[in-house]
Amino acid sequence: MNLLDLSIILLWLISMSNEYLQFAYFWQLKEYRWDRFLDLLRTSEGKRIIFRYDFIYKMPLVLVVFFWNQSYFLVIEWAVFLIYFLDFLYFLAKIILKKPIKKPKFSLKIILLIFSSVLIEIAFYLKTEDIRTIAAFSFLRFVTITILVHLLNIASQFVKDHIARMARKKLQKLKKLRVIGITGSYGKTSTKEILTQLLAYKFKVICTPKNINTDFGISKFILQNNFKDIDFFIVEMGAYNVGDLTEHCNIVHPEIGILTAISPQHLSLFGSIENIQKAKYELLRFLPKNGLAVTNSDNKYCREFLDEIKAKVLTFGFEEEYQPTCLIEDIKSNEIGIIGKFKKTIDGKEILIEIQTKITGEYNILNLAPSLLVANYLGFSIEEIKEAVKKIENPKHALHIYNYGKAIIIDDTYNSNPDGFRVAINMLAGYSHEYTRIVITRGIIELGELSDDIHEQIGGEVAFVADELVITAPDFIEPLKKGVGTKYNTKVMVKLNSKDLLEFIKNQKEKKSVILLENRIPDIVRQELAK
Repeated sequence: MNLLDLSIILLWLISMSNEYLQFAYFWQLKEYRWDRFLDLLRTSEGKRIIFRYDFIYKMPLVLVVFFWNQSYFLVIEWAVFLIYFLDFLYFLAKIILKKPIKKPKFSLKIILLIFSSVLIEIAFYLKTEDIRTIAAFSFLRFVTITILVHLLNIASQFVKDHIARMARKKLQKLKKLRVIGITGSYGKTSTKEILTQLLAYKFKVICTPKNINTDFGISKFILQNNFKDIDFFIVEMGAYNVGDLTEHCNIVHPEIGILTAISPQHLSLFGSIENIQKAKYELLRFLPKNGLAVTNSDNKYCREFLDEIKAKVLTFGFEEEYQPTCLIEDIKSNEIGIIGKFKKTIDGKEILIEIQTKITGEYNILNLAPSLLVANYLGFSIEEIKEAVKKIENPKHALHIYNYGKAIIIDDTYNSNPDGFRVAINMLAGYSHEYTRIVITRGIIELGELSDDIHEQIGGEVAFVADELVITAPDFIEPLKKGVGTKYNTKVMVKLNSKDLLEFIKNQKEKKSVILLENRIPDIVRQELAK
């Protein structure tokens, strides 16, 4: 084996490792789901996965490899060398320029996926003993890992079904345990954290951690934890398709269900707002006759079919015309937190209740209200609720505010949806014009056919409040710009490079500015803000 052969093998291995890691990252990001991955491929970032940088220079070299006279083997070898040498130079340039290199979080599934992909490529070469195989796989890696993802999904479904059955059997033996399910287009995690703290005042409570809300995640949590002497198990339930919540309910059998809100979040996956409504309603429809359903009466999709629910129904909201069980009459903030004034009907009498909390962010009143209804239903007196609420801390992953030098950061990067974006814009509006008010966003994904309209509307709301809008992803530039228009002289900047965005953020550190971060931000920016 000569030096050229060794060089080709080394560069080939480097190229394999780099590309399979990148493709695995994208699949993991979209939870190995075809619907979410196909939606990604409709975006500019997704198109770059298919129509990559290397098509321009690789195609002529691959044509040389496959159509050059095979007697000139050295020419073919050099063409293969160039394919992978240029790959290596591109990879090296990213390192030198400190551009982010996408790689997945390692798990057993990721290791198996990458190892299998590499093994298949090597096996094909060893079987054919043809250097053209190496050249061909420079184009086939995305196809290879996609097929493996599909096969692994089929195999893993059997494992998931088995784990779900084990989790269901475990819960069935716990006769004392009562389960509360929480779903909605947004607000699930915050409501779960508030309700968990509230009920812990009188009961022993356990809840699914962080944003674990799939049937597999819920089942694993059940099997890994001890439920002895636990009174209530609070389960966050997510859905990307009609039928997902029914699967969750078949595992945990909730007695109480909370539907926080229904919005176009993940519209591209569901196909229509009616399908989203149908999916979210699965929790409420599953509840037993002696159970409790709690939802937001202000949201027309939440209240539309409540008369079809066999469980007892309690509602909350600001709009008196929809006759909520718990009417939110007023909300304000003080140095301690938010103060909510509620009007609730108890035993046919309307009672006005004022509750002081340590929770900040007036938007959290919609996460607190359903928790108060559940607590009262479970036997909390009004005085006990007032005492318990005083101990509730802010939800860990909710929108939060912190200082960055002289600047103020409104961090709403945990999750993004149209209603949440508007709440954050309203919070930004609360700061005086002494501050330069800035919005940094990549836009909101998976909004389907409503995406342009929603981003245009949000652009208009940003323009009314903010001095500057920084767009960090290419897919929503035009509708956001169109929404901003020229009426309010809001400056629009596009910063697609994470290093450029980092420099922009650094420049704000010693300025009197307030910056709303909406949706995901690059890791290097998050690391800078954490200093």
